[in-house]
Amino acid sequence: MHLSKTTWIAISGVVWFIVGVGLLTLGLNFIVFKAQMEAHETTSLIAKMAPVAGGREQAALALITIGLIIGFIKGRFVLVKTVRRVVERILKLELPIKFSEVYSKGYLILIGGMILLGMSMKWLGLPAEVRGLIDVAIGSALMNGATAYFRVALAVNKEMKKS
Repeated sequence: MHLSKTTWIAISGVVWFIVGVGLLTLGLNFIVFKAQMEAHETTSLIAKMAPVAGGREQAALALITIGLIIGFIKGRFVLVKTVRRVVERILKLELPIKFSEVYSKGYLILIGGMILLGMSMKWLGLPAEVRGLIDVAIGSALMNGATAYFRVALAVNKEMKKS
């Protein structure tokens, strides 16, 4: 089975989207759990934000909003550069394309490092709401970056149909 360049670009977007949804969901769970289950705690970030925000739930919502905004900015302005590099690499390849040709070693090392960093958050003992904020930001950034892959895949597909 040979996959087209458009399919490889779309697969990259789907992977980013799935990982992004997973991280976003995980982050939301951390923040909501911390807001609901730790009502007696006074040292958490949510507890400190609650008087200003108008309550624990509003503080949790503020953290989620901050994470989404950070993720949007990172996805729109930082990850789009990565998308461009990967897409340019895919478009230069000759068909049939092998998996090992699609992603550079540097890209795979970067992904591995990000996975290790994510796993280390558990071992570092970060507070749940901080870990949740980071997961929401990264998850939303990846989902935003995935849309760039999808837009490019559609444009490449349209160009291939013209020629």
